[in-house]
Amino acid sequence: MSVEFDLVVIGGGSAGLVAASAGAQINARVALVEKHLLGGDCLHYGCVPSKSLIHAAQIAYNVKTASRFGIYTNEPSINLAEAMGHVSNVVETIQEHDSTERFEKLGVDVIYGTGQFVDENTFEVNGRQLKARAFLIATGSRPTLPPVEGLKDAGFLTNEQVFNVKDRRYHAKRRL
Repeated sequence: MSVEFDLVVIGGGSAGLVAASAGAQINARVALVEKHLLGGDCLHYGCVPSKSLIHAAQIAYNVKTASRFGIYTNEPSINLAEAMGHVSNVVETIQEHDSTERFEKLGVDVIYGTGQFVDENTFEVNGRQLKARAFLIATGSRPTLPPVEGLKDAGFLTNEQVFNVKDRRYHAKRRL
């Protein structure tokens, strides 16, 4: 068997990016396959946006409760669209470190698409057969609806939708 890569990483989220970077740094021939965006859930729908929003909320809380420290100010006025803009800016800043260009400069062959295993040594994506000594499957997660009666009727948001809300009066039923 002739191998094209030492390692093929399937999934460009946190784990996949670390593995691809580490492989490239030890001069392994690495391919990274991602179907959507490098950075995965952590960067786009989880860790980064949630912590950015929590930080903004903490600041609003500190302003609101500053009188306990002898600091008096007006009640904070929250513009959710601007707060979510802050979240987007943080994601964009970090995205630079998870960019296709950065990984290509490291020597990683970044391939966008979905694929399937043809055999134990071959993964096919976009009609290209990637032969490798080793594969890492780091495909992450996706939200699923729990079997709760009436959930669809009540309306809901998943982690993939909540960071796009710009109006505090938003109601999830509008998205269904």
